[in-house]
Amino acid sequence: MNEPVMCPYCGSADLFEQEQSELELDEDYWVVYHWSCAECGESFDKVVSRPLSEAFEDVEDEGPLWS
Repeated sequence: MNEPVMCPYCGSADLFEQEQSELELDEDYWVVYHWSCAECGESFDKVVSRPLSEAFEDVEDEGPLWS
């Protein structure tokens, strides 16, 4: 994921990432990255979506979660 270079509200580069949110909606997998600006205090989001069929291709199969 490309990190934002500056705050869209004040232009500051003093940003920190908050906990991300993930959700499945219809046939899409969305990841919402939450960012806050330490300079002006504003928060903003970046949403990345992929088809659900591609979202978990990079995850290795580690077998059953319980036995």
